[in-house]
Amino acid sequence: MKKSENIHIGHCTTPHGIKGEFSFVLYNSEDSVLVDGSLISLLPRSTSSSIPHDGKDFKIKKISFGNKVIVVLDGVIDRNTVEAMVPFDIYFDRKNFPEIEEDEYYLNDLLGLEVFDFKSKKLIGRVMDFYENGAQVVLKIKTESEIIEILFIEQFVPVADIANERIEIIMPEMIE
Repeated sequence: MKKSENIHIGHCTTPHGIKGEFSFVLYNSEDSVLVDGSLISLLPRSTSSSIPHDGKDFKIKKISFGNKVIVVLDGVIDRNTVEAMVPFDIYFDRKNFPEIEEDEYYLNDLLGLEVFDFKSKKLIGRVMDFYENGAQVVLKIKTESEIIEILFIEQFVPVADIANERIEIIMPEMIE
């Protein structure tokens, strides 16, 4: 499995019930691309997971959306197997995502981009990760000396140039 061809769409840390079901945390469950029969790739989040360190592909036998996203995977038939597999990250092949407009991109496309100061154009670091805080996306940027977090909104990120592999940010002023 090549992680670069896959989009990180969620994770799982807990089983659901006693019949071999998983409770998935999908980063975009409202517009999920997953359906019954989808092929997903799982990568372990820790050494306690029974999933091989280079990952393993599974087919979704059944997926249901509600308060939780409950998933049954082909070949997983009991809670003991589920407990051995968790925790893991969930990846989905990029080619199975809907087509996007020319000026659009997936958040995953921001990973690894160089980050520059909007005013001075000086290199600050690279986008290493992102997460949602419930209201908006937060970018995690690795600088030479620290990891900074910045809201991914136009007031702080006026330029996201995927084609040139760079974003420009306006550093927020800290009030002490």
